[in-house]
Amino acid sequence: MHSYLTALRQKLDPRYYQALVQTSLLIYGWLSLDFPFKPEQVIAVLFTAFLTQFLCLKYLNLPWQGLSTLNTSLSIILLLYANSLWWLSLASLMAISSKFLIRYQNHHVFNASNVGIVAVLLLTDSVWVAVGKWGHGLWELLLLAGIGLVILLGWQRMLTSLVFLSSYTCLLFARAFWLGDALSIPLHQLENGALLIFCFFMLSDPMTVPRHLIGRCVFGFWVALLAWYLQIKWFLPNAFLYALALSSPLVIFINLAWNHEPYRWHYGRNN
Repeated sequence: MHSYLTALRQKLDPRYYQALVQTSLLIYGWLSLDFPFKPEQVIAVLFTAFLTQFLCLKYLNLPWQGLSTLNTSLSIILLLYANSLWWLSLASLMAISSKFLIRYQNHHVFNASNVGIVAVLLLTDSVWVAVGKWGHGLWELLLLAGIGLVILLGWQRMLTSLVFLSSYTCLLFARAFWLGDALSIPLHQLENGALLIFCFFMLSDPMTVPRHLIGRCVFGFWVALLAWYLQIKWFLPNAFLYALALSSPLVIFINLAWNHEPYRWHYGRNN
């Protein structure tokens, strides 16, 4: 069984799995849960993302690579809502362009969808990330999909996500015990589809997390601690998104402290 999983990890690009899960969520939510998606919103995000990717690759004279662009676009569509198509397009533009404009040692510093979403959240009150739209059943499916990604990539590659989720859970429950709150409060905070998408499909990006196992543990715990602090002290909804954006530059210094061979996708270039 172990040898079969090892061979599968070497042959299958996990971005296909991510795209399949994200597309399934989009279709299911649209048809069954009345997610407020409009076709023009989906088209705006996808068109802007792929056009930006095409122009950047053309300018740099690099071959076409669009799988990560699809993953980024789907994350923005699933998480971000706006009163105007322009804000969604701007989030998509900033997400893809950040991969080419903000780089260190030939790797982009920020997770693309994360920085695009956070940027427009800071720029305007006309965008938001929905928390309570997922429902318990879909939340469970998201959790199963995340576990599937752990199996596909292996626990070492998913260590940042696993440490983050366990640390964040412990911090929420510790505060509830300290204050004498009902356990339903931290449980409700964890039953957040946006949290699981962030944890398993954003924080797991091997290109923007530390290379070494120790570094991944440190980074996962730090993002959880910062997210918890921002949520408790600043009352920021979906504080984990801001925590990752603020913490991403720290990966450069973590990699200097615990150096390791950089990750490379099995297919295409690291864009």
